[in-house]
Amino acid sequence: MKTARLTPEAEAELREAAAWYKERSPDVARRFLAEVRSLARDVARSPHRFPVLVEPDLDPPVRRALVPGFPYALVFLVTEDAVHVLAVAHQHRVPGYWLRRIRR
Repeated sequence: MKTARLTPEAEAELREAAAWYKERSPDVARRFLAEVRSLARDVARSPHRFPVLVEPDLDPPVRRALVPGFPYALVFLVTEDAVHVLAVAHQHRVPGYWLRRIRR
């Protein structure tokens, strides 16, 4: 099994989203964090079962896993040693804003 590693930007997005939920309901914030952690484990266990984003056409391809019950997705790419989570992306953000995070 690979390890799922969040980029510093993805970590910041996760903290920001959790803080937003915590202001409204600590229970919802805990549920959000639990769902993201569970999804990250699923992604690390079987990353290729998640769909490739149609755009952009990159190698390795960028994939997306939706966070159950929340309008967020983990946007990631898979290398030989790890799964690199580029973004904890809100689904209503501008698509592809995380592209600059890809190290070529």
